[in-house]
Amino acid sequence: MKIILKILVAVLFTLLVFNNTNAQSKWYVNTSIQTTGNTFPDGSNHNSFFLYGGLTYQTQKLYLSLSLPVVFTQNNTFTQLGNTFLPNNHMGNNNSNNFFDRFGHMNGRNGETISNTNAGIGDLYLNGSLQVVDEEKILPSFSVDGYVKFPTASTEIGIGTGKFDFQIAIGTKKYINNFSIFAQFGYLFLGEVEGSAVLDPFTFTFGIGYTLANRKHSFLLGYDSYSTIIQGTASPRQLAFGYNYLINNGLYISAIAAAGLNSSTSDYTFSIGLNFEI
Repeated sequence: MKIILKILVAVLFTLLVFNNTNAQSKWYVNTSIQTTGNTFPDGSNHNSFFLYGGLTYQTQKLYLSLSLPVVFTQNNTFTQLGNTFLPNNHMGNNNSNNFFDRFGHMNGRNGETISNTNAGIGDLYLNGSLQVVDEEKILPSFSVDGYVKFPTASTEIGIGTGKFDFQIAIGTKKYINNFSIFAQFGYLFLGEVEGSAVLDPFTFTFGIGYTLANRKHSFLLGYDSYSTIIQGTASPRQLAFGYNYLINNGLYISAIAAAGLNSSTSDYTFSIGLNFEI
């Protein structure tokens, strides 16, 4: 029954996304470099590096984006959920924060720690958003949002589960002069891995943005959280700050810095990238 529900939700999301497009469409190529780091309870520090390449299709109401990274990391260091990274504890199998053991991974499910750095392809993400209610003078706009994670990650890097994940969500946004306020509430279906001890979480995002009058500079402050994923473990939460600089029409730079708010989220993530219209 659960598999059927997932299929129905995926089909519904696909139909909503492709049901309504706009002639004023734009294509962007996205490139970025990202680093994620964490200090583990055993005192060790670990960083992973991501070189992203992607493609974005955007109209007035529709947004679709594909992204795929090349990853340089130590095995079993992080588990990725969307834009959030869960640190895999390096203190053995009995610690409740050991996401590696209890989440279920493609490679080495016995919890061993491998110190050498490996490189490989990460998971492919398809993100989408379709505006279904337009913004009015008082009322905000509403959209159907979500993403699908395709399990393309190389087994050597150990950051994936080898299973499909997908999220379905409702988003809302309101513009007030140069400010924008947005929120999103969703549900994340995690691919089932035999022997793993995870729950499908609810997701919540809230943020506020500001764009200068010349439209060249924009800023964003956002909060991301999940409900319980593993019983007895804190729910992942992070705070992020973003900045966009419009070089000229169709070309802009984006930078994002995020900080984990508890031990279930990586200490920090920083990325900077270039986006250009084609």
